[in-house]
Amino acid sequence: MIVDDHIHALPKGNRDDVLPELLRQCRVNGVSVGLVSIGWKISPFPDEEETRRSNEAALDFATRSGGLLKPLAYLNPQNDNWREELDRCLDEGAVGIKLWTSLKEPDGKLDNAVKLLRHAGERCLAVLIHTWQVTWSPPSSQINVPEFAELAERCPDTRLVAAHSGGNWRHSIGVLRDRLPNANLEVCGYYPEKGLVEALAADVGAERVLFGSDLIGRSQASQMAKVVFADIPEKDKELILGGNAARLFGLEETPPPASEPLRPKEELPDFGEDHFCFCGDWPFHGGPWVRPDALDELLAEAGIETAYTGDFGGLYRQDLERANNRFLAAALKTSRVAPLATLNPTAPNWPSVIRHLEDGFAGVILHPYLHNWRLDEEAHAAFFRTLSEARLPVWINCAIADHRTRHSGLACRPVGGEELTAFCQNAPSNDYVLQGVGGRQVSRMLGEHAGDASLRFEVSRLTDSSYDYGDVAAEHGLSHLVMGSEFPLRDLREVRWTAQRV
Repeated sequence: MIVDDHIHALPKGNRDDVLPELLRQCRVNGVSVGLVSIGWKISPFPDEEETRRSNEAALDFATRSGGLLKPLAYLNPQNDNWREELDRCLDEGAVGIKLWTSLKEPDGKLDNAVKLLRHAGERCLAVLIHTWQVTWSPPSSQINVPEFAELAERCPDTRLVAAHSGGNWRHSIGVLRDRLPNANLEVCGYYPEKGLVEALAADVGAERVLFGSDLIGRSQASQMAKVVFADIPEKDKELILGGNAARLFGLEETPPPASEPLRPKEELPDFGEDHFCFCGDWPFHGGPWVRPDALDELLAEAGIETAYTGDFGGLYRQDLERANNRFLAAALKTSRVAPLATLNPTAPNWPSVIRHLEDGFAGVILHPYLHNWRLDEEAHAAFFRTLSEARLPVWINCAIADHRTRHSGLACRPVGGEELTAFCQNAPSNDYVLQGVGGRQVSRMLGEHAGDASLRFEVSRLTDSSYDYGDVAAEHGLSHLVMGSEFPLRDLREVRWTAQRV
């Protein structure tokens, strides 16, 4: 039994009724029960009318879902009528409570939230609470996992679930360990990183970790892939995917709905190539990093013939000529790793680095996101002309990992749509592959440069959202799309598995 404990009854873009897509994703992913909350619209401190209308929207979804969705009562503990609203929701079939960002009072205290949570404990209701901790300060109304732990301590008889595990889950490690048995963590709705499920299960035990997706903004499959490809026992995956939620929210064992077919591979980019892959050690934290020879074996197991691969080891090196050639020497001993030389146009010696690139590189990779420079700056025009004249194909990393949880000492800068448009309008003739670009930006770029056969986008970020891949492929076809795994920050199989389900 698979339970998605985090679904929203909110419109998406120009789509007023997203229920058919919610149900399709649940069917294709074998989800038996989805817990739905927050409809109509969202604001940090919803008043009584907004809270009522939001719950009515969630109830409407549950009613029209044929039993697949069950509502959670969305409450604002600062509203005087939260008890009456809870009673109404329970009468309408709610199986628990959802709290979002309105937990804190104006002075920062949590006393009103504590009153609500203790009442929930008395009524044996589990509570799903939004938690978020990012590099910069979040809105004052949100709570982080240490504040969530404070609530668990003050309400020991209430079963609590920290939605998102704080977002920056590494800063949640240790907070709940060996204490607060009523406090649980949930892996919903943020960057689907390899290793997070393993780390949280090791920290608090698999019996205290829950799966959720954050539909409709996130695709359910990308969130489920965190668990499906986690390196943990199958019995622990079963607990995380459904057993724990069923226990906490009192759900009966329910068979999965009739399945939906997977997206055929004919509607997807070539699985045999990978355009978003790295070797070496990611500089910010430990993880499943590999050398070229080990990557070569993994590619063979996954049926990937060629992976255009950058080197984490050279990411912040200043002696790029030496770093690139060392990476090349290791990659040339493999049969599937196509090495990309790391270049940085802000380094004054970039002409020399390009001139002295040894034979064997498949192209170059640029990092305007991590290296904090703009693609459309006139100062870099000569750099791109030189790459064009040298006939060096260019991979451009526009985003990697999740910038919201970046190291506080890192000045990375997401690459925006206007910047991409300005760059492509003036970019010299060359082959360009853009990594980590979201659906709205891809659609905009292809709408303006549809005839440019040299411009391609890898699809990892498109598969993270519910509609993006399907919309882009339907409007623009596959000729501008290539497969990318974002390995090793994601499992090598994850994006391909997800792409067949979005």
